Amino acid sequence: MNFRSDLAKLVGGLDPTRHAEEIDKLTRCRRVEDLEMLAETNGGWLSSRPRDPRVKLVRHGTGTFLVVQYDDGWSTTLSQAPFRKR
Repeated sequence: MNFRSDLAKLVGGLDPTRHAEEIDKLTRCRRVEDLEMLAETNGGWLSSRPRDPRVKLVRHGTGTFLVVQYDDGWSTTLSQAPFRKR
């Protein structure tokens, strides 16, 4: 797998209409380090809206990235994909 196909898998779990802002932020990434920085900046929040439901990028220690939606104290994984530094 390459970065673009891994990223497509990560973005594939998002709804293009409801998550346009979040998809835009993710698809601007060109390498794993960009995803890492996005997950570490601003707590990983991909959504700019201050209220739920909000979407966050989370990096798991194994190198897998998850896109998680928070709504009223509950979280739901929308997508996930493993990434390896090349």
